[in-house]
Amino acid sequence: MTTSNRVLGPVIVTGASSGIGDAVCNRLAASGRKIISVDRDEHGPTVGAENHYVCDLNNEIEVLRLFAELANDVDLSSVSSLINVAGVPGTEPASKVLEVNLLAIRRLSRFVASSFSPGSTIVNVGSISGNGWQQRLDTYKALLALEDPEIRTWWTHWNRSVSVDPYSFSKEAVIVWSLLHAGELRGTGIRCNVVSPGPVDTPLLPTFREQIGDDRINWVVSHSGRAAKPYEIAQAIEWLAVGESSWVNGHHLVVDGGYTSGLLSGWIDVQTAPTAKVTHID
Repeated sequence: MTTSNRVLGPVIVTGASSGIGDAVCNRLAASGRKIISVDRDEHGPTVGAENHYVCDLNNEIEVLRLFAELANDVDLSSVSSLINVAGVPGTEPASKVLEVNLLAIRRLSRFVASSFSPGSTIVNVGSISGNGWQQRLDTYKALLALEDPEIRTWWTHWNRSVSVDPYSFSKEAVIVWSLLHAGELRGTGIRCNVVSPGPVDTPLLPTFREQIGDDRINWVVSHSGRAAKPYEIAQAIEWLAVGESSWVNGHHLVVDGGYTSGLLSGWIDVQTAPTAKVTHID
């Protein structure tokens, strides 16, 4: 496996127009990287981008058009990294949550990986809402062995019977997908990792409060001291994408100020946790 990243090649960032995605673009631009941004917002990141593509990742026709435009406009073999930040909260319909948070990431990752060069990377954004992925690992492995139409059919029939809400399910699934994709890419020199933030102070935080409940969000934040700033999540993403992380592969990096470590080691008493709101919109 090649242990060096592509030197100063451009980086594709989805969800680039706000929040964590915009913070990632700012860090990359500061280090001299060219940015190829993707967002449903026609305005790209605040630092500008070499190319900006408007795409609703919930729309299969738009995703296919994005693939065609990228193939035509960009030498994908020169791209250093694909960073999949785009996602939607659980206040969106369940089908959209699955489509954007999992299927679009998988499709875009496979598309670019077919042209990437050794040393390039893929970084996906999960969530600490997906920390329970190991409890349902067999379900995700079986599901992710299916093609997109089969997954959509499965989701239509079974999304109400799974033991977690659609958002948590989608984030657990993208964590498992990232680990599996690292295995798919063995021998190519391309690495795949996933970053899972805790609560982040972005324009979407009120939406997550609506999704999970104020009491639960406040309880989580109380153990890490505060919500993260977008640039703090961007630091971890940048390191995995283009930093000196050449032997880090198939890794799930939690970035939550220590909250998850408290759950795992027991210094957080989960018995005191307010019940999380379960949001499921058909």
